[in-house]
Amino acid sequence: MKNLTQIRLSLLVVLLNAITVHAEIKLPAILGDNMVLQQETKAPIWGWAEPGEKITLFPEWSHKQITTIADNQGNWMVRLKTPKAGGAYTLRIEGLNTIILKNILIGEVWLCSGQSNMEMPLQGWQNQPVQNSEEEIRTANFPEMRIFTVEKNTSLKPLKDVKGRWEVVSSESIRSFSATAYFFGKELHKNLNLPIGLIHTSWGGTVAEAWTSEKALRDLKDFDEELDKMDSIQPHLDEVIANGKKQKKEFEEQIKNPPLEFLKASVNTWESMTVPSIWEENGYKVLDGIVWFRTTVNIPENWQNKDLILKLGPIDDIDITWFNGEKIGETKEEGFYWAKEREYNIPGSIVRSGMNQIAVRVVDLGGSGGIYGTKDQLQLYPAESGEKKAINLSGKWKIKIEKEAPVVQFSENPNRPAALYNAMIAPLIPFTIKGAIWYQGESNVGRADQYAKLFPLMIRNWRNVWNEGDFPFYFAQIAPFEYMGDGTQSAALRNAQRISSNKVKNADMAVLLDVGSMETIHPPNKEEVGRRLSLLALKNTYGHSIIATGPTVDKLKIKNHRAIVIFKNAQGGLVAGDSGLNNFEIAGKDGLFFPADAKVEGKAIVLQAKEVSNPFSVRYAWKDKAVAQLFNEEGLPASTFLISVKE
Repeated sequence: MKNLTQIRLSLLVVLLNAITVHAEIKLPAILGDNMVLQQETKAPIWGWAEPGEKITLFPEWSHKQITTIADNQGNWMVRLKTPKAGGAYTLRIEGLNTIILKNILIGEVWLCSGQSNMEMPLQGWQNQPVQNSEEEIRTANFPEMRIFTVEKNTSLKPLKDVKGRWEVVSSESIRSFSATAYFFGKELHKNLNLPIGLIHTSWGGTVAEAWTSEKALRDLKDFDEELDKMDSIQPHLDEVIANGKKQKKEFEEQIKNPPLEFLKASVNTWESMTVPSIWEENGYKVLDGIVWFRTTVNIPENWQNKDLILKLGPIDDIDITWFNGEKIGETKEEGFYWAKEREYNIPGSIVRSGMNQIAVRVVDLGGSGGIYGTKDQLQLYPAESGEKKAINLSGKWKIKIEKEAPVVQFSENPNRPAALYNAMIAPLIPFTIKGAIWYQGESNVGRADQYAKLFPLMIRNWRNVWNEGDFPFYFAQIAPFEYMGDGTQSAALRNAQRISSNKVKNADMAVLLDVGSMETIHPPNKEEVGRRLSLLALKNTYGHSIIATGPTVDKLKIKNHRAIVIFKNAQGGLVAGDSGLNNFEIAGKDGLFFPADAKVEGKAIVLQAKEVSNPFSVRYAWKDKAVAQLFNEEGLPASTFLISVKE
């Protein structure tokens, strides 16, 4: 009997504990100690509890308590009126349990998002420093600045919570926080003398569509196939992930250990594909996995036993390459490996006259895949004589799928449409923010026309779901850097960003044409990036009387065979940089651009070129590596632009 009684008591304790755990009030991670709530607003406070549970909130800054009841699903939310900036305060929340949030400030809250240039921490990355980071970390002691970093995650459907916690800015906490976001917040704190809260949610190497909701993307139509695949997985996602973990491990092992029979197999039954291209444009829609490419090249007799250079252009994502069955190179390092142009040395000992085989094993982990550069990037030539005697390798290659990536790989890919919106944006809503800053675009290079539609769509999407009106949205233009392709694709993306700033109300762009670094895609001068973003906020959001942007294109006039570009935001006139004005080009209606002689006349640039008698279009800084040459008196640069006569 004693044992039976003990068993019954134990079961009762377990049952009571289970009920208590189930009934506890729970809050999302974004609501916690040290947080900043937006001043002079009705800040949402929400969470989960037992259905029908009574929850009462006692904000220290108010004499009023607020009560609500959890709905049938256990969800509850109230809106607390916040005072002018101040603190620190506590917030007590009572139900079947009690939660006390401590050290809360009331101030200005900004969301900070994007890819690696936003993610890059103040301490920098290995071999990629942030300028003056050691001193900034040492002196970071700002009790009224608070930071929250969203842990990286992906999802095929919107989540309710994130992982992360609010921290007070100190030398220890700021070390791994976004450098761009920190410098932006620091400038606001210094100039406004108010508490500042920064919510950092970013992921390096990611595309804008990943940060946009499925509902919004459906309006664009460009991503419907991938979205359809995501929707088809969702009903049995848990089962797919559970079963797919083993498949994923096997897939990762297969990536490391290529089956070499593909080097010897007959290609008679293999498909053909034009190279360079991406395979999604050749009938292989939404294909992620491992694909073999093979071709043969006829080597002249005088090349036999000579060292050769093989160039393949960029490959998305990673590759291993063989020549006559011998491995000659691979590219798989971290970073923008998908954008790196492949160049491999072939030892003369394996080079023979006549037909020789080239094999490339391409592993694509998400998004588009293939050998995708330009035709002139695929070359084979003797090392001693250089490219002047090159054989061009573009044309039809044979391809064979070795293995498709498992579905679980698909579900975890951060570059899936809506994947990061679902996991790293949606759970933050409806936490009230003042506005957002954004630093992204590098991973959308090559799709400028699409970005000019996608990026404004994303901004409107965020504003719609937050339901806080047209909150300020300030973004950094990507900096000069040598990308893949024809050398102008990132310039086109910069222009798409400029167009976006004109399309969207209460949005503006910080130009970085003079802040880039040709050695890295991550400019080390993040302090200036943050400062320029803060200038936009201080002027446009907080009403400071300052100049926040460089000269912006207003209109184009044609007079006496000359093109005259008139600028706004050029108080005091335009200023040419030390290197002159050789980044301007003009074209007639045929679209053929020629370098133009340029000179400053007040708030205008006057251009002419002997090859163009009737100018129609003007472009500036239209190269990946083009740097700023045109400024205003404040030293802020003009953006890359393309403008044509209005017909």
